[in-house]
Amino acid sequence: MEPPIESQVLELLHQQGVEGERISQAFAARHGMHPTDVRALILIIDAEQRGTPATPRALRQDLVLTSGAVTAIVDRLEARRHVRRSREGSDRRQVQLHPTESARAIAGEYFGALAGRGREVLSEFDAAELAVVHRFLHRMQQAMRDFAAGSATEPVPEEPAGSV
Repeated sequence: MEPPIESQVLELLHQQGVEGERISQAFAARHGMHPTDVRALILIIDAEQRGTPATPRALRQDLVLTSGAVTAIVDRLEARRHVRRSREGSDRRQVQLHPTESARAIAGEYFGALAGRGREVLSEFDAAELAVVHRFLHRMQQAMRDFAAGSATEPVPEEPAGSV
C-alpha cells in the first residue's frame, strides 16, 4: 500500500533538498571551492538580482556563521576573483559585496542549465496548477523559516550521561 500523498510530497521535498545539495557540491568541486563558499556566492548573486547589495552581516545571518568565518569566506571568494568588496553610501564603514562578471558567468553557465530544465517542467502545468504549486512552496518556505527561527531559540537538550 502506498503512503498517503502528503507523505509522498514531503519525501519528494526532502529528496529535492538532497539533490540540490549534490548539485551545489558538484559545482563546488568543479570550481575548486568549498560548498559553503558556493552558498555564500549564490547569496551574493541573489542579493544583487534583488537589487539589495549583500553585506558580510547578511551573510553571517544567512549562513549562521561567525563574523570570522564569513571574513574567511569573503577573502577566499575575493582571492578567486568571484567577489569584490566596496564601501558605498553614507556609511563608509558598511562593506558591500558584489559578484564579479566571471562569477556571474560560471554560476549562470552551470545553474542556468538547471533553470532551463525547471522551465521545461513548469511548461507542463497550466496557470491554475502553477498557482497552487506557488502557494504551496511559499507556505512551505515560510514554515521552514518559522521553524528555523524558533529552533534557534530553543535550548539544545543535553545528552544523557554515557551516550555517544
